Amino acid sequence: MSMFDSIINEAGEKFNLGGKAGTLLSALLALMTDKNRGGFAGFLEKFNTVGLGDTVSSWVSAGTNTPVSNEQIESALGEETLKDIANQTGTDYQSATSATAYMTPRVIDALTPEGVVPQESDLLSRIGGYLTGGAASGGISAANVGESFDRIGTAAIDDNVRAFDRTGNALNTVDDTGGDNSPLRWLLPLLLLGLLIGLGYMFCGKSSVPTAPTANTTTNVNGTTTTTNTNIAK
Repeated sequence: MSMFDSIINEAGEKFNLGGKAGTLLSALLALMTDKNRGGFAGFLEKFNTVGLGDTVSSWVSAGTNTPVSNEQIESALGEETLKDIANQTGTDYQSATSATAYMTPRVIDALTPEGVVPQESDLLSRIGGYLTGGAASGGISAANVGESFDRIGTAAIDDNVRAFDRTGNALNTVDDTGGDNSPLRWLLPLLLLGLLIGLGYMFCGKSSVPTAPTANTTTNVNGTTTTTNTNIAK
């Protein structure tokens, strides 16, 4: 008899899951051993972060396991993760959340018989049968579950990227359609006009005013010679 068989049977009866209880257990184990989320230690840390450190300690150490409520398991694991477990299991969210809250303390207790957190390699060797899809209890592939969990984060990133792209496109559209209102569109012609006016002024200023030719007239009056210069207009 497997170390998890009693947990699967109890959860299946308690939450009317039937064979889906084994699938839910596999999803939970895959989450606990997901290296992208910190592995088993990272899973336990999620509960410490929300103030359930003493509760986790009761699961690891010998003695009675302190139960967790649906609200507490949702606070630690997150609503999106529990929704994904429900989808993987093929059950509704409420049933998946309740069963996860019921199984988690018992699974962690079973994985820590010596009262210490095991090494990842030892942990995987204990639960490998439930992560390969070959378990009689309905185990599913850890890779499939891991990919599903990763899609939660990927979807959020993609949404941000798409939002950023939409913003960028919107800005580009404003730039393209509003180009006629750009200051450069009307400032550049004015600058060119001013430059032409300045150049014209410089050339006009350098040209000299034409001087009318003069004619010299010499007149002898009473023996006195008088010379008169007269401008001849053109």
